[in-house]
Amino acid sequence: MTPASPHFNLKVSEDRPLHPVTIALLGHVRDAAQQMGADFVVAGATARDIVLWHVYGIRAERATRDVDVAVCAISWTAHRELIARLEATGFFKADAKAEQSLTFEDTAVGKSAPLDLVPFGPLEAPEGTITWPKGEFAMNVLGFQEAVATALQIEIGEGLVVPVVSLPALALLKILAWRDRRTSKNTDASDLLLVLRNYHEAGNEERIWESATDLLDAYGFDLDLAAAALLGRDARQLALPTTLATVLQLLADEGTYDLLRRDMFARAVVQIFADDSDKTLAAFRDALLSPPQGQL
Repeated sequence: MTPASPHFNLKVSEDRPLHPVTIALLGHVRDAAQQMGADFVVAGATARDIVLWHVYGIRAERATRDVDVAVCAISWTAHRELIARLEATGFFKADAKAEQSLTFEDTAVGKSAPLDLVPFGPLEAPEGTITWPKGEFAMNVLGFQEAVATALQIEIGEGLVVPVVSLPALALLKILAWRDRRTSKNTDASDLLLVLRNYHEAGNEERIWESATDLLDAYGFDLDLAAAALLGRDARQLALPTTLATVLQLLADEGTYDLLRRDMFARAVVQIFADDSDKTLAAFRDALLSPPQGQL
């Protein structure tokens, strides 16, 4: 069983608990989604923090208050019904301008928290794109189907289990998000590097020795590089054809790849480790670009 499996169960450490606001918010989202029979997954920086910090003790450079959730919706009517169910709890208020945004506030558990609720699935037109009804704003949602299909089931506190994006799916989402918003939000590249540099410590060290000895050999038994390559291999394995083709096109283009490298190393804390990080990204890319043996 791999960390990309939808049945891979994890638990937030008692020493690094989630804030009660996040637990309460996600509990309401879980309940509303279940009532409608809709699949959902915790995504974005929220997923990054839950998996890396709260489960494995790997600290991110920055914390986030925003909660990002992707929900499979058969139509915009179904998505509006989900929002209505959340508002009916009395704890959520939809943003009048940003159609994906809500604010959660329950004074019994703490301060308010923003929720981004992004739909995907049958309402995509074309595949991988949604267009918000009011503003006709188009948003890329490639990778969310994979995120749901390979989600980690994590107990986040108070007995609540929610699906959280696996690190291979998060890597794909971060590459696509970087492409779409690098000029307005330059955090996706550094988030990707954080995952690349810590994949072996996030529950994968045993896997490397058991099922990726070829990568250990290829990288001179450098565990960090072998793990980055394993992440690339895992990401390729779970990606659907359209998502994979899009990501491969981005990483195969030398100009785009160099831009991603430079964005990764833009932060001062990363520049100290630029040489090692460069090799780490290259190992990830090479594995992602390489089809498994017997496939072309």
